[in-house]
Amino acid sequence: MRGTTIALTALMLAFGSVQSAQAAPQMLGVVASAAPLKLHCEGDVCLTQISTICLQANRDTPKRFQAYEPHNPGAFTVLAKNSDNEVVPVALPQSSFKSIRGYSAVEVVVDVSSLRGTGMVPMSLTVAHDGLLVPVAEANDLDPIVDEEIRYAMASLKPAADDVFKQHGPEYEAVRLVNQLLNETPMKGRMAKADREQLWDDTFGESPRESVGAGAHRAADVVGYCQYRTKQGRFFSVRRCLEQRLDGMLMNINTEYWRAVQPGS
Repeated sequence: MRGTTIALTALMLAFGSVQSAQAAPQMLGVVASAAPLKLHCEGDVCLTQISTICLQANRDTPKRFQAYEPHNPGAFTVLAKNSDNEVVPVALPQSSFKSIRGYSAVEVVVDVSSLRGTGMVPMSLTVAHDGLLVPVAEANDLDPIVDEEIRYAMASLKPAADDVFKQHGPEYEAVRLVNQLLNETPMKGRMAKADREQLWDDTFGESPRESVGAGAHRAADVVGYCQYRTKQGRFFSVRRCLEQRLDGMLMNINTEYWRAVQPGS
């Protein structure tokens, strides 16, 4: 009898693990960009990183490289230089989205072959405030995202997240600025010492002391911390440090959002 009980328990645990593994992860709300985010390009492929929050606490956190697709592709626009050297907006070309650090960061991979074919040079990506990412459906998904969930997310969850962003305005603005700065750093390797020390000035055209607003001051503190810690050797690169601090700020905002959407709150 004891052996049977153990076997049944193991079976239930195994089935639960399989079920969890085959259930769709959370939908993600996209944090609007404070300014265009630099695209890092090699050949016909360009990459950048966007900040996101978890909209569904009841679903699992996405695993690394979980594929997503935008519910509203119009929330994303590529800025490119045309043959007249003018920067113009272009509808998002064929792209893929994948989570890279849980629910707080998604890498956007843009196929720019169609742009280059017309003589355009991709520069950056802008993100509007209404971005929603839905996990790509898998054939063996036991609990997929359904249309009703998406409609509910757009009608209720996204507005609730926007309210939390407004309540935490300085930290939200700091998130947007730090993400912009992060995308100015190399995706691989390290920055030269002079470039690292001039990151804020080169990005915004002014020193941190000249920046105005609580959000900018918070972001400047993050950058200063990361420059110092990288100089000390605590981080391999300033980018790795910015990622860590950015994730922490997003977790704080996400925690407040979860509290806001709890039943009875």
